[in-house]
Amino acid sequence: MQNKKSTIAKLLAEEDISIVHKKTRTASFDVKKRELVLPIFKDQISNDVYDMFVCHEVGHSLWTPLDMLKKIHKEGIDHSVVNVIEDARIEAMIQKRYPGSQKNFTQGYKELLDRDFFGIKNKDLSKLNVIDKINIYFKTGLDVGFNTQEKLLADKVAKCKTPDDVIKLAIEISGYHKKKSKEDKKDELTIIVPNNAPKQEDEDSDNNESSSSDSNVDIEDNQDNDDNDSDSDGKSKDKNDDEKKDSVTQSQVGGNGAGLGIKSDLVAHTDAAYQSAMDDHNDHEARDRSYVNIPKVNLKNLIISYKTVLSDLKEHYKNDSSSANDFIHSEYTKILNDNKKVVSYMVKEFEMKKQADLYKRATIAKTGVLNMSKLHTYKYNDDLFAKMTTIPGATNHGMIMYVDWSGSMSDNMDFTLKQLYNLIWFCNRTKIPFQVLAFSDREHRQNVYEGESVTQSQQQKVGDMDLENVKLIELFSSNMTKAEQEEQIKNCIRMSCQWNYRHNRDMSISHVSYVNDKYNLGGTPLNHAIACAAQVIENFQMQTRVQKTNLIFLTDGDSHAARYYFDYKKDWNDNEVFGQVDVPYDNHIVYSDKTRGIKLLQDHESYYRNQQTTALLTMLKKQVPGLNITGFFIEGRGRHGRVNIDTICRKMGWSRGSDEQKILDAQKQLRKEKVLVCKSQGYDEYYILPRGPIDQGDDEILDIVPNAKSNQILKAFKKASGSKTLNRQLLNKFIDMVA
Repeated sequence: MQNKKSTIAKLLAEEDISIVHKKTRTASFDVKKRELVLPIFKDQISNDVYDMFVCHEVGHSLWTPLDMLKKIHKEGIDHSVVNVIEDARIEAMIQKRYPGSQKNFTQGYKELLDRDFFGIKNKDLSKLNVIDKINIYFKTGLDVGFNTQEKLLADKVAKCKTPDDVIKLAIEISGYHKKKSKEDKKDELTIIVPNNAPKQEDEDSDNNESSSSDSNVDIEDNQDNDDNDSDSDGKSKDKNDDEKKDSVTQSQVGGNGAGLGIKSDLVAHTDAAYQSAMDDHNDHEARDRSYVNIPKVNLKNLIISYKTVLSDLKEHYKNDSSSANDFIHSEYTKILNDNKKVVSYMVKEFEMKKQADLYKRATIAKTGVLNMSKLHTYKYNDDLFAKMTTIPGATNHGMIMYVDWSGSMSDNMDFTLKQLYNLIWFCNRTKIPFQVLAFSDREHRQNVYEGESVTQSQQQKVGDMDLENVKLIELFSSNMTKAEQEEQIKNCIRMSCQWNYRHNRDMSISHVSYVNDKYNLGGTPLNHAIACAAQVIENFQMQTRVQKTNLIFLTDGDSHAARYYFDYKKDWNDNEVFGQVDVPYDNHIVYSDKTRGIKLLQDHESYYRNQQTTALLTMLKKQVPGLNITGFFIEGRGRHGRVNIDTICRKMGWSRGSDEQKILDAQKQLRKEKVLVCKSQGYDEYYILPRGPIDQGDDEILDIVPNAKSNQILKAFKKASGSKTLNRQLLNKFIDMVA
């Protein structure tokens, strides 16, 4: 709903403005950020009222200049007076430009009037002051009992064309009200004037005589005795000047003018009542919202290509000893041979399921040609026509794999990369285009630490999420040659040997160089990587022409929060500067993709990084329809790789106290099946894996004692076969998803 309204607002305003809902008293338009700001309401408001708010604030965006507030201050006029006249001007203009909005204004203000938003229920409208009469008349069309002079002023309101016209008329109306108030007091009170005091009419004549050039309505100078408002030493005057200087920095128009530090005889009480009624209908218990846009990134600066990685690492490892190279080659050969059966099994299952799916979607149709072999059955069979079976073309799949390149992965990297190699070899065999990207903040942090320049992957714009913290390292691609792929796997083996303590104890690799700093492990900017993923996927689909993309994340930890965006803020000297801003901890975040017209509310506090991951994954599915997202969460410490109970509860959304039986069942499943499937994290499938090879047991040896009886042999055979079946369950689930 809000996306549609925002699009309508853009069309009406003829520019890229946004509708935002924030914890504010009333609707307004931020002329600097070009945002139409609406309150967070307790109850659902009607479409007419909502559209009226939108059209009203679009009018401000089109025709109310930013410097209008400064001019109001300079003239010493109450904001509400100018607001009433300016509202009348811009509402007339927006209805003239878009006649369809007239119904929204008529019905919207009627609804607000019925709910007494203006505080005039059971009041004599003729007793209202002049600006309140003007406000009610132009917003509702009610007969407010204008006198002759007030009717002239109302006619002038209708003729206002420019902001300067509005300010001039506000001065005139304020002057009229001040003079009328004094005349009313003269009629009501008997004033005793001392003999030595100047006559009132003389004072009026000296200080307040002025007239409009185009009417007989009296106005006053409205300069309110500056000398009386300041102390003899001038301190009060300085203070007022400072207050004015502070107040004119406001950039919102259309809201309440309270707090501007201006004392005026004329105030629009109906405007204040409207603000108060709006405030009463606002949801004060709601969390405030921060609006963060997912920006367009420069993929060339975001992704380090596999050719660059190969070149960097070739240079880095060029001086390794022959013994170290021999060891790495033997490790590569062992991994390749150990996983051949696993890959072959995956390919076989994939082809079988793909063919089954094709035949399931096959259609059989009559050709219109007689089947001569059935002609003799014409007496009892009506189906004499030949049939044709049509098998639809297979869906063209692609696969993008994201690997967690964080420090906590050091113990798990050897296991994780081996599973990654299986997926790569599987894609090679099935001709599935693929790309493997490691996400890390290492290079960014390293450059900042060493004082080097940081290559920016985005233009810094107001409201855009800060994604500079992430780099994507392209480890593998289906565009690689077989030799390049083998070389890169060996590079990964070298790095995992250094990270893994078990291999570090092996003297065979004592001459392997340490990991290149640029490609060493760092933080976990998973959420940043997800925020960039839509562009990465679309670029991949454009290059490979795949119809459906499977996105896979392999990680052992939670992301750190992506909580920074770009906006204006105050520096140490209280000057407004543009820079990085932190989302307040208790705010909800509304993510938007302006390019695709998509918005999503993360209705948890911003510091909940897991909820942010879920929100960004949900957003990603909206950005790329038909996307299939799988997560592998590698957890478990110790010899048996047990998964922590806290991890189970966090990932499954359970509580230790109320979900004890569910936790016990999950632990049992992990022990039995070596995998726990979760569907509550924003993924289509989310596998929680205890650390340890999923292909373990494929070469299970039959444990048969000498002279064993037939039932003992059968039991041992079942155990070995069961181990193979058990360790292939995860592979089967994966194949079911991608086939």
